[in-house]
Amino acid sequence: MYSEVRIMEKEFLTEAHRSVTLNVTGGKIDSFREKEETTGTVRVYENGCIGVAGCLGIPDENALTDKAREALALGIPYPCKLGGALEQEDLNEKEIIPVSELIPTMQSFLDRLGDACPRFAFSNKISLNYRKTEYRNSLGRHLTSSGSNLSIGLLAQNRGSGNLFDTSFGYKGADFDPDALLSQFKKEYNAFYTSADIAPGRYPVVMDISDLFGGTLQHFIAEMYASGASLLSGKLGKKVFSDRLSLKNDMNPATNPGVCFFDTEGCVAPDLRPALIDRGTLVGLLTTKKSAEKLNLPNTGTAAAPYDGVPTLGFNRFYAEPTAPALSALVPDKAIYIVMTSGGDITPGGHFAAPVQMSYLMENGRLVGRLPELNIGGDFSNFLGNDYIGAVRGDPSPDSMLCAVVMDVKKS
Repeated sequence: MYSEVRIMEKEFLTEAHRSVTLNVTGGKIDSFREKEETTGTVRVYENGCIGVAGCLGIPDENALTDKAREALALGIPYPCKLGGALEQEDLNEKEIIPVSELIPTMQSFLDRLGDACPRFAFSNKISLNYRKTEYRNSLGRHLTSSGSNLSIGLLAQNRGSGNLFDTSFGYKGADFDPDALLSQFKKEYNAFYTSADIAPGRYPVVMDISDLFGGTLQHFIAEMYASGASLLSGKLGKKVFSDRLSLKNDMNPATNPGVCFFDTEGCVAPDLRPALIDRGTLVGLLTTKKSAEKLNLPNTGTAAAPYDGVPTLGFNRFYAEPTAPALSALVPDKAIYIVMTSGGDITPGGHFAAPVQMSYLMENGRLVGRLPELNIGGDFSNFLGNDYIGAVRGDPSPDSMLCAVVMDVKKS
């Protein structure tokens, strides 16, 4: 049971989002959608309970506070664990591309991309996103975070293949350097039309950090850990993984442009990255203040919440501490560079397997040629342990976060 709170405490949050999304078909922008949304939230705490009220649009704080007080009557239990006085802001008002120039700028980029990669037909989305979040509480904590990013997610169809798409090109960042992106995409295009092959065996596999760790996220959830259903259960505070592995939730705008540096309960992590694994030791789990107190676990500050709801778990983006300056140093010999994989899973016993729809053979950090469809697999404890090679950030593109792991590889 949560300890009683004699004096009502309060949190107030506002969030403003704006996005402009371009739809791309056949290398041409054929439509756009502009969206703006502002939300407000008041949460009050009294006698071990929480009351929440929220609104769409510019909030009336006093009106929301009255509604949140009324919601206390619902008796929803939640501990009052407000952070103390702290003033902190990270404001990035940099304009990546003026909205009025977004369509001509991106169409010019698509035209150049089409000229550089004439056998591809491009489709999907490009979006420019802006966000500002402000948090205040009755103990004097005041946090403000704002930022923006450009997200380019293009699907490429090999003309005449009959497939909806054959590979993909992507970028997300706070800058737009068309020459650098065209150079990167051109390298992949050239490798796509060069055939490569491998024999079945164990190879270093290079993949986006979210593809590697996305399927494991559930095992870091505090409730799953405490129930014994997690592959990590009973290992908090123990060194069970590779010394080279430090895994975090990236809430740092320097490496995750546009992210809010604090969670929805006003928690600010060291280095703005709540740590899950530190040099092989499991040091954190995904918690809210409620789950941390209920399960007697440290709170890592990974809460999210709907504008009109009670806090729940959230996650932004995996971050692994880099262990090499470039791919050529991380995997200097033969490796497999994965572009697209989906449908993978981890069994209750910890075996991971996934089909690979698109990958390249890589040597000394350079793409050599396109591989046939593959299957990759390994054991959870091994690919976070002895089979974990390391991580590299910013290669081949400034926004990339890639990890290398030795896995079993065979053709589909």
